[in-house]
Amino acid sequence: MKHNIKKTILVSALYAAMYPVVVMATNIPSYDAVAMADMVELDDEEMSSEVGQALLSLAYTAPTGTGVGASNLDYGYYKLGLEAKMELNLNIRNLQLGCGGVNGPGKCDIDMENVALSGSANGKVVSGVIADNGTPTWSVGRSNTSALLTNPFVEFAIKNPNTAASREVVGFRFSAEDILGYLSAGTVNDIDSNGMSTGGGIKTFSGFIKVAQTPVNSFTDPAIFGTKVDQMINGKITSLGLFPRTIATNPNAMTVGSANYITPPAGTYVYGGSNIWGINVPRQTVSFNFPETVVTGTRMSQLNLVVKDVPIPTIGISGSDGGIRLRLDAPISLLFGAIFVEDATFFMGDQGSRTLNVVATGSPAYLAMSATDKTGNDRLITSGITPGNVGCLNSGNNASAGSCSYIKNLKANVTVKQNFNLVHNLPISSGGYLSLQKQAMQWPGSDALDIAQPGWWMAFKDPLDFGALNPTSGIPMDDVLPQIATFITNYLSQNNINLDIASTFDAVFGAPVYKPIGDITLANDARAVMVLQNLLLDGNQKPVSNCWGGLKFC
Repeated sequence: MKHNIKKTILVSALYAAMYPVVVMATNIPSYDAVAMADMVELDDEEMSSEVGQALLSLAYTAPTGTGVGASNLDYGYYKLGLEAKMELNLNIRNLQLGCGGVNGPGKCDIDMENVALSGSANGKVVSGVIADNGTPTWSVGRSNTSALLTNPFVEFAIKNPNTAASREVVGFRFSAEDILGYLSAGTVNDIDSNGMSTGGGIKTFSGFIKVAQTPVNSFTDPAIFGTKVDQMINGKITSLGLFPRTIATNPNAMTVGSANYITPPAGTYVYGGSNIWGINVPRQTVSFNFPETVVTGTRMSQLNLVVKDVPIPTIGISGSDGGIRLRLDAPISLLFGAIFVEDATFFMGDQGSRTLNVVATGSPAYLAMSATDKTGNDRLITSGITPGNVGCLNSGNNASAGSCSYIKNLKANVTVKQNFNLVHNLPISSGGYLSLQKQAMQWPGSDALDIAQPGWWMAFKDPLDFGALNPTSGIPMDDVLPQIATFITNYLSQNNINLDIASTFDAVFGAPVYKPIGDITLANDARAVMVLQNLLLDGNQKPVSNCWGGLKFC
């Protein structure tokens, strides 16, 4: 039976390839007669002497054991392949597989909305507009391109393949030896109040994806630090070398509505036109590379990735960044108790000092600076501060590293929690498959970590290049600031703040204390936990219509 099937397939292919076309002359000059040779059946011996390419191929992969499913590869795999290249351009309004049943009502193994498959993009938009920068482009238009599937095939997994009585189909998959194309889901790159895109996309995903090493260029939101209970700082001071004291921030004095609230004095940070308590922590750039990461599971709705030991740039704090209210554990008395101090307003920099993030001369950021900032930027570069780092300027706008305080050696363990719905573009450059199986198994040729789970499963063998993950909005610092306060407290517990006579008398007479405390170098094992959750990404994840005209989806 098997020989007859192979013979019929091959004979048909050979017949189609061997039709001779003969032009025969006739007695009527105005007509050409075309005749085709009759098809002749070949026996096995004759067919074995012929050489050609079959349109279809059959292959069998034996189980690793007895074929009873004792391991993930213990099945017989029968593959029927098409020895050809297939071009495919398609749009699917709703791709829903494995819905209901054991998953429960309304739940699917794979649920993707507004799916498009086309040829690969051959360019990207370069724009100063973050939302557009990185958008994939097609020189002939996306709808004019097709994904290329080389040698597509269907494969069946058979349990007990050698026993007719107990032979059972336990899975099948659609695949190709190689796939080159561009898969997208959704019609618009946006985000609503629930952290979801309004244009659809990937709702749930069951399968295996390798995310290639991906650059992340993010930034934090500016924040006010030191006024809340969970941001309290404790430390040690010595006044005039004679009065060792323990100090702590006083949140009650800095909380509006508290019975002990004190109106911020002049010189504190100005926000919204009013002086407020707290130290301004300016926007910080957080750039790093996600290493190659495996994402696998069933009915996933969120991409969860973790990167450890991400360096955070040095945080500079100047006298202009604001002050905090400190309370001593015991008053400092002078003149036999005639005057004493138990509270003080403390600034972590010289009066009039300020920090500046240095940029390259002539860059767009430099050209957008005020004349004063350009001068300060130039002076910081001359002093040795390189672009991308923070520098300190004194009240005369001159470089003065000693006029500020610096939080150094801060690292973060960054967790990315991103709804799949916000990841729209998946460029494909290797093999992949879509399968349905009764039990967990590994399909031949798949990644060692790719164990297809019961139900529908979509997998891609080689890493997918997302291009970049660049959030367009800042990372909230609410969870990070209490951790920084703890790290600073640990540092100050080992390093006294020494007040000279001028600072001591300022405190005694109620004047603010301006005291840069130098480098606050955190311990090597100090790690802040930073979470990037459901952030709108830049144009690298902007879906492009796969339709003619101005339609978003067709």
